Amino acid sequence: MTCFSSNIELESFSKIYSINFEKPSIKAPALRSVLSLLIVIHFINAVNRIKNLRKDYVHYSNNLNKIKGHISVLKNERKNISLKRFDRIYCEYDEYSLDIPENRLIKKALLFSKNLLFKYNQHHSINYLLNKALSLFHDVSDNVTIKEVDRIKGHKLFNEYNEAVRLAKVILRHFDHNIIKESHSDEMVPPFVIDMSLLYEHYVYGLLREAYGNKIIYQYRSRTGVPDFLYVSEDFIGILDTKYIPRYNDSPIDTYVIRQLSGYSRDLTILKKLGYVNIQEDSPIPSVPCVIIYPSEKENSSNPFKDVNLVDIYKKENGLAHFYKIEIPLPSIS
Repeated sequence: MTCFSSNIELESFSKIYSINFEKPSIKAPALRSVLSLLIVIHFINAVNRIKNLRKDYVHYSNNLNKIKGHISVLKNERKNISLKRFDRIYCEYDEYSLDIPENRLIKKALLFSKNLLFKYNQHHSINYLLNKALSLFHDVSDNVTIKEVDRIKGHKLFNEYNEAVRLAKVILRHFDHNIIKESHSDEMVPPFVIDMSLLYEHYVYGLLREAYGNKIIYQYRSRTGVPDFLYVSEDFIGILDTKYIPRYNDSPIDTYVIRQLSGYSRDLTILKKLGYVNIQEDSPIPSVPCVIIYPSEKENSSNPFKDVNLVDIYKKENGLAHFYKIEIPLPSIS
């Protein structure tokens, strides 16, 4: 949830984890709950980025009391005339509707998500987003079959739908395509991988955005690479980079990390973005603070950046000029 509090693209979050449904499942009850919640929270946030529901023409076949569309001659003969039901007419017609397969698929996955969140008693913030998403799909049914799930595709003109549709399919597949209720097995989990370095980067970005807002620039591309964050304000400028290396609490920063950030601090593209607009190749090199953010396993559920200045929480790296470290604990499962 901290990751999604930033303005990061959903496609970027999709790179954090991958699931291999083709491999045999593993008996790991604890991991099933982790994976289920990871997918569901990703999905709910994806749905909440849909601003307006897509509409399309939906084909209907119904026995009506007046003609609509065109009469289905064979069906009308069988269902009405042969039974002397002359007050009914079997018609086929199209209506421009919200109740299209893509929306029904998403609605079905949202209802799955609701059951799962209730089971794991999740925090009110994700439940709020879930209820908000369900209200958007209020006029959509959840009538979807397994065959329809396989046929439903994203649409290149509706990019916000693509990720929601993909994740809805993942949720149904995770529950063994049982679209009536959750899978009977809570012990088996498909093999999955989480890129913890990337997850930690996104987590720290969420914390920084919450504390400092637009002062944080994420992944600014330059000649020497892409630093995780630039901090630009009137009272402080700096280059910030996350490293998923817990031992930095007691050990010095690795040489390759020092070289990497030193390169950023001499990159004219980055220096101009930091505010040195008139700097040239032969100009004196400014002393730009370089800050390494690393994890620990200390208990801390609050945002360490909130209501404090960055300079008040970093500590100097011995033997280096303008190099600093900040320890940001990882959230843990109790």
